[in-house]
Amino acid sequence: MIFFNPQLMPSRAEATLYMVSNPVPFTRFEDHEAAIYLQLHELIERSMQEGENPISLIEEYLGTVYTEGKTVDEIAAFLMQQDAMILALWTLQESWNNFDETLPETSLIHGGMEKKAAIQLYAEITLRTYLEILSRQVA
Repeated sequence: MIFFNPQLMPSRAEATLYMVSNPVPFTRFEDHEAAIYLQLHELIERSMQEGENPISLIEEYLGTVYTEGKTVDEIAAFLMQQDAMILALWTLQESWNNFDETLPETSLIHGGMEKKAAIQLYAEITLRTYLEILSRQVA
C-alpha cells in the first residue's frame, strides 16, 4: 500500500519526498520518518542497480562533498543528515503536528493531488528525481 495523504503532502514536491510504501497508514511522524529512511535505501539500491553512482548524484544535486562509506546504509544515513533533508523532515513534522484527524483521507481541503495521480507519481520516483526535488528545499 502506498501511504499518501493530501493533508501531509499538499504539493507534488512534498508527495515526491514523503510518499512511501507501507502496509498500514501512519499515525505519527516518527513512523513516517522511518519509512522515508527505508524508501531512501530502496532508491539508492535501485540507482546502483541501474548503473548510476548515488554518491555523485547526492554531491551534484545537494552541492555537498560526500565523506562517508560506500554501503547503501551509509549513503542513506549521510543523506538523512543533509540540510535539505533535515528541512524536508521538519516540514513534514510540522504537517503532522497540524494534522486534522477529523478530515477524511480523501479531503482536498488543504490542496494536494488525487490518489490516482499520486500512485502514478510514486511509480516514477527515482533517486535522481527525489534529489532534484530535495535540492529545491534549501534553494
